[in-house]
Amino acid sequence: MKRPAGLPPEACSVRSAAIAEPMIATAPPTARWLLLEVPRAWPDKILKSPELSGWVSALNSVVESRSGRVLFIRRPGRVPERIERAYVVIDAATRTEASGTWHPGNVELRADLAEAVAHFEATTPLPHPAQTRLLVCAHGQHDQCCAVRGRPVAALLADRWSQEVWECSHLGGDRFGANVLVLPDGTYFGRLDSENAVDVLANHLAGETDPRFLRGVTTQDPRVQAAATELLSRLGRATAYDLSGSVLPGPEAGSVIVTVRGHPAAAAVEVLVTRRVLPPARRACLATEDKVAVTYDVRLLD
Repeated sequence: MKRPAGLPPEACSVRSAAIAEPMIATAPPTARWLLLEVPRAWPDKILKSPELSGWVSALNSVVESRSGRVLFIRRPGRVPERIERAYVVIDAATRTEASGTWHPGNVELRADLAEAVAHFEATTPLPHPAQTRLLVCAHGQHDQCCAVRGRPVAALLADRWSQEVWECSHLGGDRFGANVLVLPDGTYFGRLDSENAVDVLANHLAGETDPRFLRGVTTQDPRVQAAATELLSRLGRATAYDLSGSVLPGPEAGSVIVTVRGHPAAAAVEVLVTRRVLPPARRACLATEDKVAVTYDVRLLD
């Protein structure tokens, strides 16, 4: 993976790629997404934004429960700010959505945002089938790697899918940039660039997920994400989000056996998945301390 101009050798994505840090099962489990169009530059933490004043408590209640996530979105390139902006709530489990427009500023004009937050907090299915959206992390205030790697990928994808592509705020895993989230299926991809992004996304949308760039699916347990990635590496020709798995204790401490179903080439496959803790490292460009991370070793069982 080439180091783009503008990224120093110590940038988190450069260091991560250099040591081939595994991306397996790094999609953060998330059931529901709230996408808010904010065309301007974003602060490092979007819930600090003035547009959301008065709504932070309600949004935090969902985010902190890990059942939902808020993202700011904007079209690639600099576009004029508008008073009327899009919002979308997407349920990745049911692949349904609610969408509309919202107005920042005057509180009386933000009843539509209240409706979006209410949908976000709810657990009932949303009213409409969800459209495909390709979200590319380009959150430069959060991490330089997101902007330097993400923006060119977003522009390239927009040339192919003009209506589906948006830049978005922090997706997690800055060091795996460029990161792309496919909704409504909740599939995370990492280490995409100008040479591979279009093919990887086109193949995924056509029904074949490339495991080399797969971080996981947000509706799957991380252990199932790991098993599904291994199965795709061996058998290919399936989409990660169509796979499901049941988890049972494994033969050793920290291990489980995941039975994966849903692949057209095999009714059920057992995968041994073992949790492993990676050594402490600086895992984001602005990180002030080293932190451990978790990965998974996987092996198909006969």
